[in-house]
Amino acid sequence: MVADTFLMALGFYALVPLLAYHLVHDLALGVAVTGLLAGLRSVSQQGTMLWSGVLADRLGHRRAICLGVLLRAAGFTAFGLASSVPGLAVAAILAGLGGSLFHPASYARYAELTPAGDRVRAYAVRETASNAGFVLGPALGGLLAAGDFPALCFAAAGLFLLAGLLTWLGLPPDGRRGADTRPARALLRTVWKDRRFRRFALVTAGAWALFSQLYLAVPVRVGRVLDGPAALGLIYTTAAVVLVVTTVPLTRLAARRLRTGTTLASAAALLGVGLFLLGVLPGPAGLLTGVVVFTLGQVLFLPTVNTTVSNLAAPGAVASYFGANGLGLALGAAAGNALGGRLLDLGDGSPDWAPWTVFALVGVAVAVAYLRIAPRAVLPPAPRTVAGP
Repeated sequence: MVADTFLMALGFYALVPLLAYHLVHDLALGVAVTGLLAGLRSVSQQGTMLWSGVLADRLGHRRAICLGVLLRAAGFTAFGLASSVPGLAVAAILAGLGGSLFHPASYARYAELTPAGDRVRAYAVRETASNAGFVLGPALGGLLAAGDFPALCFAAAGLFLLAGLLTWLGLPPDGRRGADTRPARALLRTVWKDRRFRRFALVTAGAWALFSQLYLAVPVRVGRVLDGPAALGLIYTTAAVVLVVTTVPLTRLAARRLRTGTTLASAAALLGVGLFLLGVLPGPAGLLTGVVVFTLGQVLFLPTVNTTVSNLAAPGAVASYFGANGLGLALGAAAGNALGGRLLDLGDGSPDWAPWTVFALVGVAVAVAYLRIAPRAVLPPAPRTVAGP
């Protein structure tokens, strides 16, 4: 599963960061059309994740991962072949649906393969593998795209096919061990009636609204302080290196010393404070300080959230819970982008610290909410069981 995660991250980050450049400069599409295609891929993935999680529980997680990577490979291949907007739209939808299907199934499989007490460490290792792909992917993409962009698309698709092959050969068959026989409606009802999970998902969506500023507020602030896209690339590279180096040891330390609610509250506070420092501290040193603090919040946040979702999930519905959580994160990101953009626009006519103070206050509010609901939301470690009849 770790190799699977790394290959998918490598393929994704090799292609997607360069896709917009290809559409605008090589195919001469407008920025608005390019943005629409990017939004179509995102909506196809995030907007359907709840139903994809239910489908993964019904199919079995191994089968769902393999089907998902096949769909994404088809989408990436289509990006290399298509030159018209309809063809590119089909490619975006296929790539998004593939991610929607393998994402909750993959997280559920990590939970199935790991005893409850070790899941924080397992998800930390998963994030490290994903971030290693984030570090290496753009370099691989730049090397391949320099010669021929379709070759990059085919190589990225090949990495997903390799991940699918590893999944099929390396994981135990689903059979009666993996698939849940309950109707999809019953799985959806199980998720919806879980009040503990609903409270947790709502607060987590608020935290994700802050997390989404990594791709909105951070580049806006970097553009105001430094010149050129290379500076933004350096900032993101610094964040990725911090993630790779600190995720496993810091998450392990937090799991030993802190309660789950305290860890999540600390993560939310670090996200908000990191954005505040990013916005108010002067110069490149201020940018780096804010990004590092923000990244440490990300380090604590992702493995702990994923562990909590897996612990909350009812037997046989783990992927459904991850799908529902993914849909909540999508809504949080949409709210964060809309409100964050509005705050940053207002910041042009008000004190420079005003929008960044709001981010910090949101972080504090989410931290308080986690302290209130997480101790009731997190189930005690359960014995390792296998879902199914």
